[in-house]
Amino acid sequence: MSSRPPTNRRSSPYNAGKSIPSMATPRKPQEPQKMGFGGLFFILLILGGAVWLMMLVFGWGPYAAEVTATPSPTPTEALVETTDPVQVNATATLGGPTATTAPTATVTLTPTATATDEPMPFNLFGDPDTIASIIFYPNLDCNWLIIGGQVVDLKNEPVLGLTLHLFGELGGVTIDQQVLSGSATIYGESGYEFRLEGLIVNSSDTLFLQLVDTNGLPLSQAYGLQTYEDCQRNMLIIKFQQVR
Repeated sequence: MSSRPPTNRRSSPYNAGKSIPSMATPRKPQEPQKMGFGGLFFILLILGGAVWLMMLVFGWGPYAAEVTATPSPTPTEALVETTDPVQVNATATLGGPTATTAPTATVTLTPTATATDEPMPFNLFGDPDTIASIIFYPNLDCNWLIIGGQVVDLKNEPVLGLTLHLFGELGGVTIDQQVLSGSATIYGESGYEFRLEGLIVNSSDTLFLQLVDTNGLPLSQAYGLQTYEDCQRNMLIIKFQQVR
C-alpha cells in the first residue's frame, strides 16, 4: 500500500471573503388589491337578484297576492225524478203581514216509457190479399173499399169475440171503427168485415188494423195497410193467427 503525502489545495484568492452576486432580482410581496366601486355594485346586483327570485318562487312580499288557490270542486245538485211539478214556496213572518215569495224553481221530469220486447200473441198470417170485391159481392158498386178476414188460434181453429180495430186516415177522412171476430161468417166462422164507401184511393200506411181484447189491450201490432184506386184491388183479405 503506497502512502502519498496529502496534497494541500490552496484556495483561490478570488473566493476568499467574497460572495457571488445573484443575477435574479428578488420580488417584493404584492399588496392586496382593494375592491373598487364596480365590484361592489356587481355583488349587490347578484344578491338583489337572488332575493327577488326567492320572493317570486315562494310568494313572499308583493308576490303573495299572486298565488292562486286551487278551486275546490263544485257540488253537483242531483235532480230527483218526479211525475208532478215541484214548486217551492217560502213564507216569512216579520211581525206584520205575511210575505210570500214567488216560486224559485219548477222542475218537471216526464217519465220515459219502457219499451217491451215481449211478442204479441197474434200476428198476420202472410201478406194481405187484394182482390176485386165483385168476387164476394157481385151487386156491390166498385166505389166501396172492403176489408175482411178471420181470426184463428194455434190450431187454426176460429177465435170468436175478439175486437178488430180499424183506425187512421184515408183520402182526408178520419177512420175509427171496431167489429168483432165472428160477425161476418162469409169469411169463416170467426170472420170480420169493414166497409168504407167512396174511399177507393191510393194510400200506404195511413190506415191501420189491430187486434185487441175486450178491454182494448192490444193482442197484435197495428199493421199499416196499402190501398189502391183500382176496382180489381178494392178488397183486402187479412187473416190473424195466434202464435203463442
